[in-house]
Amino acid sequence: MRRRHFLALATSPLAAGLHGAAAAAKYPDKPITIVVPFPPGGANDLIARSLAQAMGPLLHGTLVVDNRSGGAAGSVGAQMVAGATPDGYTLLLGNTASLAINSSIYPSLRYQPMRDFEPITILGLSSLVLVVNSKVPARNLADFVELLKAAPGTYTYASAGAGSPLHLAGEIFKQRTGTEWLHVPYRGTAPAYSDLLGGRLSAMFDNTTTALPHVQSGALRPLAVTGRKRSALFPEVPTLAEAGIANLEIPVWFGLVAPRATPPAVIDQLYRAAVGAVRAEEMKQRLKDLDIEPFAAGPKEARDFIASENRKWKEVVEASGIRLN
Repeated sequence: MRRRHFLALATSPLAAGLHGAAAAAKYPDKPITIVVPFPPGGANDLIARSLAQAMGPLLHGTLVVDNRSGGAAGSVGAQMVAGATPDGYTLLLGNTASLAINSSIYPSLRYQPMRDFEPITILGLSSLVLVVNSKVPARNLADFVELLKAAPGTYTYASAGAGSPLHLAGEIFKQRTGTEWLHVPYRGTAPAYSDLLGGRLSAMFDNTTTALPHVQSGALRPLAVTGRKRSALFPEVPTLAEAGIANLEIPVWFGLVAPRATPPAVIDQLYRAAVGAVRAEEMKQRLKDLDIEPFAAGPKEARDFIASENRKWKEVVEASGIRLN
């Protein structure tokens, strides 16, 4: 009887909570790995490395970055973290693609963001910018929409690959404006820019930081940014809402998540350290350099945000009929 009573206690929610609290009390006692599901050098990687450096002293521990690129838009690294031990020692620095788009666009995806992760925080938000070749006869977004409506399927837009946020930004824009334009996917933005600058393509949604030098040279014209407010890099360029497309925001965002069932006390420690890191001067400068607005949402707010983004992109994917293997 006593043995059965002990077993019942050991498997109760109270026991699980006590175990989680005990684990958090000595956490961390070994290095924490932040998995970046993309190659070194990109925004995710730069954010993760700054985050690791700033969070280490706050946690009195060591954080290391592990780049696990490959697969569909970060799916390899994300899947690795989803299957990791939920003890707070393996985290994912995910983004719009890996935490919101992939689950709708890849039927064979082996992880689900809302099922397999415990959100820690949304670190920051950024925008895309819609740019057109300077030869396109549109001075503003309203002009461009008129051009698209007048010649359905004539104008083209590039992306860094089918299923990427840059591609789906074009899809949601098409759906919300009632226009038709042709998507031309590339393997990365470099070859896309080659054709866009050469006049073989009409337009492109891209990150503000990579589009900026081409706008400054006069080769491209910015028509709108996709975030909730204007970009610091393009202060004169209106948001989509300001340009006439009401209630449409297409943020680019970066989130820190842990495997599902990671103890809440550990999640709380990680969140507090992440917030402290975002407030550190070096991290703030890194985000500013990348044109990212600090957000630092709490775990519940982060979960609600990711759920909302999953719903939004699922609607876009279903309306467009896009499916990738």
